[in-house]
Amino acid sequence: MTTSHRIGNEPYYLGIKYKWYAAVIVMIGTFMTLLDTTIVDITLPKMMASLNADTHGIQWVVIAYMIGSAISMTAVGWIGAKIGHRETYIYGMVIFTVMSMLCGQAANLEIMTLGRFIQGLGEGLVVPVAMTILYEVFPEDEQGIAMGIFGLGASAAPALGPVLGGLLTEHLNWRWIFYVNIPVSVIGLFASILLLKKSQPDEERAGRFNLGSFLLMSVSFCSLLIFLSKGQEWGWTHSDRVVFLMVLWVVSFALYLYREWKSDYSLLHLHLFQNPVFALAVVGMFIFSMTIYGGYFLIPLYLERLLGYTTLNAGIIMLPGSIATSIGVVVGGALSDKFNAKMIALYSAIGFALATFALSHFSLNTEKSTIILLYIFWGGTFGPLFPSLTVLALNVIPIKDVNMGSAIQNISRLVAGSVGTSISVTILSRRTDLFIDRISEQIHYGNKTAFGAFQQLQHYLMTQGAQPETARKQAAAFFEMLIRRTASSYAFQSTFIWLGIIGLLCVVTVFFIKYKKIQGVKVAVH
Repeated sequence: MTTSHRIGNEPYYLGIKYKWYAAVIVMIGTFMTLLDTTIVDITLPKMMASLNADTHGIQWVVIAYMIGSAISMTAVGWIGAKIGHRETYIYGMVIFTVMSMLCGQAANLEIMTLGRFIQGLGEGLVVPVAMTILYEVFPEDEQGIAMGIFGLGASAAPALGPVLGGLLTEHLNWRWIFYVNIPVSVIGLFASILLLKKSQPDEERAGRFNLGSFLLMSVSFCSLLIFLSKGQEWGWTHSDRVVFLMVLWVVSFALYLYREWKSDYSLLHLHLFQNPVFALAVVGMFIFSMTIYGGYFLIPLYLERLLGYTTLNAGIIMLPGSIATSIGVVVGGALSDKFNAKMIALYSAIGFALATFALSHFSLNTEKSTIILLYIFWGGTFGPLFPSLTVLALNVIPIKDVNMGSAIQNISRLVAGSVGTSISVTILSRRTDLFIDRISEQIHYGNKTAFGAFQQLQHYLMTQGAQPETARKQAAAFFEMLIRRTASSYAFQSTFIWLGIIGLLCVVTVFFIKYKKIQGVKVAVH
């Protein structure tokens, strides 16, 4: 039985200050929902076989989650004001937990995609509301502690994702990356219901929900991502479906902007973009997020499908880089608070672009130690970009708009992550086909080296007991496999070069930000 009493203005439950166990409770949801952003990436190669999906299809396991989260984040402010933050958090946790079960049971890609989309809707409610609850329960002079707790959980979850996903997949199967959410989330859910104080709705702040803008934004997001991810498969402008989706995206986005600008009940405060520092910081976050989420998608595929590492080994290889990212986030936040955030962002962006280009050295013969070092370099350089870009954006807008500014940045990050994943898959697919054609052109009877190697392999297989025709087919299959692996290796290198170019655009964007540190102003890093 829970008892409570007050000492001064601070409530105690079981002798513990309310703010501390409230922080633990909301961090359970934050940790589990953010864990699902990286725990899935490492298991995608295993899912492809079980769900009968190719690279074009499996990307939707990632994209659907991020786009669902982005869509629900556009409405979370209104929902929180309408029904209260505690209730919004609980509903988000219920959605996330139930959909974790559905994803674990998914028999095909369609059910998995639907489950991940709805699961993302839950994540989009949990994470921003968890941050708001921390703001509410910690006094003003302890806001830094509150955001430190949030930042620790938010960075630890993605760091542990690859290893935990590898362990579960290696010793059980990939479905357990979803099942593991259920017991932990249920504990957090019951703790929320029993221990978190009910929050009062704010009808005046909620106002009227702008359903038209919400639907237009949802249509715009979905049409953009479908034509980006399916364009290569359907034939781009040669496909009526792709052309229709392009037109739908342009029209729906234009109508959304017009409606938001004219409405008294806007979903997102677009007037914030009139501040050039805020606008460029959000654009920088968008470009940067395209690059990192594209890389997050590619690296497990490279390690597992190309180099043949087990899921667990791939997770272990990625762990040091993930830890470097977590350290970079903390260090970047501290430095951005003490020094000019623009310079922190600029140096980090330059290092990040160089590190992304360095990943293009991944090949079929790259040593494990080299992969680990390059991934540490990559993760460590982009870690400080998150907090520094956030400080740049939120330090230049009124205090009353900080929550909205944070929501805009998070939505841009999620949409950009979906776009970056789609673009990476498209480039990888097109480059693989291109390199297969080019290498195959060199393998012909006139190429004495290639033909001699083919004959030697065929002769070796015959000495092992294979009939001449069987030996010829086996040798041809081996050469076909070798060509595909070599082409895939070149395609990964080419895709990382393109991601590096996108990373350079982030450098240019940050360079043009005109920002001076405001003395005495401290913004929590979201």
